[in-house]
Amino acid sequence: MKNLFIFPALALLLGSCTNINKLIDKGEYDTAIDKLVHKLEGKKDKKKELVLSLEYAFQKAQDRDLKKEKSLRDENLPENWTTIYALHNLISDRQSKIEPLIPLQSQDGYQATFKLVNIEELKKESKKNTADYYYQSALSLIDDARKTLDKNAARKAHDNLERIDGLFSQYKDKEQLKKIAYSLGLENFLIKIVNNTRNIIPENIETELLKISTAGLNQKYKNFDVKPNPSIQYDYNIIINLTQLEFSPERERTRVYDDTNEKETEEVLKDRNGKPKRDSLGKEIKQKVKTKYVASIEEITQSKSVQLGGRLEYVHALTGNLDFSKPINVEGIFENHYARLIKGDRDFVTDDCRKKLNGKMLPFPSNESLLLDAAEKMKKLMKDIIHDKEK
Repeated sequence: MKNLFIFPALALLLGSCTNINKLIDKGEYDTAIDKLVHKLEGKKDKKKELVLSLEYAFQKAQDRDLKKEKSLRDENLPENWTTIYALHNLISDRQSKIEPLIPLQSQDGYQATFKLVNIEELKKESKKNTADYYYQSALSLIDDARKTLDKNAARKAHDNLERIDGLFSQYKDKEQLKKIAYSLGLENFLIKIVNNTRNIIPENIETELLKISTAGLNQKYKNFDVKPNPSIQYDYNIIINLTQLEFSPERERTRVYDDTNEKETEEVLKDRNGKPKRDSLGKEIKQKVKTKYVASIEEITQSKSVQLGGRLEYVHALTGNLDFSKPINVEGIFENHYARLIKGDRDFVTDDCRKKLNGKMLPFPSNESLLLDAAEKMKKLMKDIIHDKEK
């Protein structure tokens, strides 16, 4: 009966060892170490095969990483310190997994040997040199950005300085340099309105057009202003070049039409003598009857509109070159429908007709009021175009 339990357990152990050995054969030593540590920790009777596999995988991983570390040191390149520091962290993590198991002895008395490296001292060195590499690289990139106005160089410098944050919270003048790199990498846009419509646009309308929330437009390295900041040298002017402003006349159109409605009612069937017909149970027999109602309606439509249009243009601030252009057109519309009953019964008109009959004539809006409506639509369209362009 015991064999029924021993054989599955043995098969499971052998299968597990086979999988670990495959990982070791493929050079995936750290994955194998994780699995072996999990199987050995907390166990009193440690299988010799597992102990030997852990000893072997650990030594292979250490030899590989230390050999690579020496090769990188011998090249004597400053940029290699980032990789060396990553290797030191990997070795440190590996040793911290093994240390709680030491001394590691199998159930038959075999004691594994693990050669540990004084990694903390090495990490201090590689950490310092990694930070210095990022710092010196940032200085060089900032210098390039100042000379060539290369914003990408400034942004790379800022990224390198941020990498130092993960190493040292305080390091030389990195915080001041981050501000400089960010400023050099920032792209600044000023949104302007230019009236080329040959019509006077009220000042409050232009002000309304520039009441754009830039919160949804600003990005890490992109800043949008609607009011010029004297301390900023803008890279692009985003010009809303208005070329069309046309108001339609106030119009009233009328039309006369028949409103047709059908109502369904129930009526009692009657015989020749006018008496209600009844079924076998004596109940009155009813039938559904559709009645058509027709009313003559005069509908009046009031309308007035404004067309506001032009182009949204990206103009390079230094060269004056046009880098991007897109049409931007909106319409402000006033429309009112009301009606009067010419002939028929008001109680039997359609719902749509009843709404019109309940309506009334309204005063036409002023040109400025219509223009404000168009300005709101244009602001949304402007923001959508800029957002799509910069995403």
